[in-house]
Amino acid sequence: MTENIIVEISNHRSSPKKVSVKAYCNDNQKLPSAVIISLEQYESAGLTQSLTQLLNKSKSQNIIDKCKALLSYIAAGATIRMNCYSR
Repeated sequence: MTENIIVEISNHRSSPKKVSVKAYCNDNQKLPSAVIISLEQYESAGLTQSLTQLLNKSKSQNIIDKCKALLSYIAAGATIRMNCYSR
């Protein structure tokens, strides 16, 4: 299943200083995993470290579950697609 999962990083449409990270299957079925992180944090720490920091800092169980899902997809070898433009 992980070979069919794509993790996509793209600029957040309402804020140029944030990026959204989401996962979906090849058949465009969205998985419940979209999170938003700051562009500055993403550029300085990288994807996995940014997700780990968000996981550890968040008090929302929903965000924690989404970060865990994204990290497990990445660890399992999901394809990472970057549609992100830096400042």
